[in-house]
Amino acid sequence: MKIIAFILAASMILSLVSCSNTEIATTGGVQEDVASEAETDAVTGREEISDDLPEKDYQGKEFRIITPDYCEKDFLAESETGALVSDAVFRRNQIVSERYNIKLSPDCTDNYTVVRDKVKSAVLSGDDAYDLVLQHQIDLASFVSNKFFYDWNDISYINVEKPWWNYSSYKNLSIAGKSYMIIGSISPYFLGAYYCVYFNKQLAADYGVPDNLLYDIVLDGKFTIDYYISLIRDTWRDLNGNGKHDENDFYGLAAQVTSYATPFIYSFGEVTVTKNKDDIPELSMKTEKFADIVNKVYTLFYDSNGTITTSGWELHTKTFLDSRAIFFNGVFQHSYNYFTDFEDDYGMLPYPKWDESQKKYYTMSDGSSPLAAVPATVQDTEYVGIITEALAAESWKKVIPKIYDVALKVRGARDEQSLTVIDMIANSAILDFGFVFCEYSGMGFTLSYLMERKSNNFASYYASNVSAWEKRLEKITEQITQD
Repeated sequence: MKIIAFILAASMILSLVSCSNTEIATTGGVQEDVASEAETDAVTGREEISDDLPEKDYQGKEFRIITPDYCEKDFLAESETGALVSDAVFRRNQIVSERYNIKLSPDCTDNYTVVRDKVKSAVLSGDDAYDLVLQHQIDLASFVSNKFFYDWNDISYINVEKPWWNYSSYKNLSIAGKSYMIIGSISPYFLGAYYCVYFNKQLAADYGVPDNLLYDIVLDGKFTIDYYISLIRDTWRDLNGNGKHDENDFYGLAAQVTSYATPFIYSFGEVTVTKNKDDIPELSMKTEKFADIVNKVYTLFYDSNGTITTSGWELHTKTFLDSRAIFFNGVFQHSYNYFTDFEDDYGMLPYPKWDESQKKYYTMSDGSSPLAAVPATVQDTEYVGIITEALAAESWKKVIPKIYDVALKVRGARDEQSLTVIDMIANSAILDFGFVFCEYSGMGFTLSYLMERKSNNFASYYASNVSAWEKRLEKITEQITQD
């Protein structure tokens, strides 16, 4: 059980160390990482990294943040209560407030649809009501083409190459050199929504793949989709003796097949939209590989005789927690929202690669996770830039290490192999333009749509949607680039 807390701690720490400094290549697929100051030790040395911000006295000015209620723990802490993470948020807020003589005013009482309506109303009426918006990423993207937000390039003192920012959000979601949405340590929720693979250590060992072997396979770059399928194939056991695959049996994999299918696009080193030399988005799904991707994931879910599937949100979790599945496709949040009372030892792995020639493992953060934007009605953008950068930096320095402490205070032991594996996951998150800007039904949801319908007919699906997808990209580009 010691590994559980360590992995949770490492995942949360390392996700925000550098996130994904990954650019989208102009010819398709994923480029190598862009080097930045983000390559910093997980815990030590954080205080020595300067935020390069000036000293100011804002004489009690409010800094108004609006975010959905499910992200309230990122900002809301009214006093110290003895809870380490909440107290760290409180102290972060206090440090920034005292340093700049401001008052933080987070509005996080409503769901994301209400947040959307509040921001829309404020911007359309010209009301400088909010300094910073952190909102459901797909929902937030729907307003970018309406020019509701500032280009982050025009916000002074934001340095996206610092370790508290996810460079991928800045670079991959830009249009014609304009970046309206970024994210990083300022929102721990974002890292909690990273997709990963869990495995039951004892069950894996029973089937001939002990955790040290699995970690070695990952570290050697050999955890591919074919290898993953080989671990799951023919693992079904008919526990209730009725001769049918049902929810009471044993499986190699417990899989949610809509949201949890989508990350395979990115773990296989692909994206649905790339950029040309002018930073204009273009559809990049015309290769045979996308059809092969659909077939591989279909095999994993439906042809391996070892997977229980669901489009809901409970069956796969229950199966894993009942110790009736070796593997489970999930997100980091499962470890601290659902697995706290789980008695079995488990570990975490990245989503598999396409093949061994792929240089890195990749993942994504769920669409519910927030991105940050500055409303176009803000009058003092320098103020917003300074306070936003300060909050992000102090979160990376103060809040994230306490999340680490919370996990380690009970379980304690370090496992260097798992640390390296989690580091791989934490530094590999891709934000795909085609997912964030697809309005829930576009190219980024291809695997989700097909797997829910138990279909591997990519060619037909692509042919019926390609025109609409290309028009969507053209429309966004036209709206953003026009004066």
